[in-house]
Amino acid sequence: MIRKTSAMVEAGILAAIAIVMALISMYVPVLGAFVNFVWPLPIVICGARHGLKWSIMTLLVATIIIAMIMSPVNAFFLAAIFGLLGLILGECMRRHLAPMQLMAFGTIGGIIALVLNIVLSFVVLGIDPINMMFTSFDESLVQLAAYYREHGMSEADIKTSIDSYKEMLRMMKIIMPGAFLICAPIMAFINYICAKKILTKLGDSFANFPPFIMLKVPQWVLWPYFLSLLAVTYFYQTDQSSWMYAAAVNVQTVCSFSLVFQGIVLIYWYVETKNKPRWWANIGTALMFMIPLFSQVIVYVGAFDMVFDFRKIRNRR
Repeated sequence: MIRKTSAMVEAGILAAIAIVMALISMYVPVLGAFVNFVWPLPIVICGARHGLKWSIMTLLVATIIIAMIMSPVNAFFLAAIFGLLGLILGECMRRHLAPMQLMAFGTIGGIIALVLNIVLSFVVLGIDPINMMFTSFDESLVQLAAYYREHGMSEADIKTSIDSYKEMLRMMKIIMPGAFLICAPIMAFINYICAKKILTKLGDSFANFPPFIMLKVPQWVLWPYFLSLLAVTYFYQTDQSSWMYAAAVNVQTVCSFSLVFQGIVLIYWYVETKNKPRWWANIGTALMFMIPLFSQVIVYVGAFDMVFDFRKIRNRR
């Protein structure tokens, strides 16, 4: 009875924290973007400490009150996207699964949540969230063109600039599925690390990830990467409106992200094993976000590490 009362009190407190975090994500512009990513934390902690039943109750209570305070749409999106991820991570942490296994389940849960969110948006709400987002981007381009005219930019320069932004938005729309796949493990990792720190302070213990410099991406990633390169090159010259072109671009995006991760791991491994200053690797990682050509170099570095195994940690075949 005492344990049940304790679980009920903790579930209520965690539901209140989830509601406050939802308000911050709605009304605080910069901080809200980060809070959205860690919104599942109260659900994860409740599930890890008291089980799936209590985490579901926490999610339901938080969703109902958020719908009453803010809007049913906001509550719907939070519960559909982040709630499911929180339930899965909480149950995995309660079972003390290995970190890599937990990341696999969390990633699958994140992907299912994102897909479920889009499907339910069509079926229940009758809206297309992706088109709504890109429609707002198109409207902002009109405002941007007006801003350029007010500051004396020529029409030719304005057209060149707007066309480049339109091309960027077109590519963003194509790679949206790949972006969802990349976003899912990032969300799972952030929430797991934050929940682990909190639960460790509360007396629980969890296994650690392997050392960062020993992480490795499966070698089979190279095959879809090179095949997608060939497909993108072919369809770019023949038919960019084809669904096969879009599929190839998304496969290339996801594989490139994996290879970039492998390249970053190799850079930090080299810096650590050769006793070089760590800021070398930090600058190398930062340059990847500032110089597109450098990020492509990192992709090739990751690919070569998969082939030649510079760290000598892969099984010989």
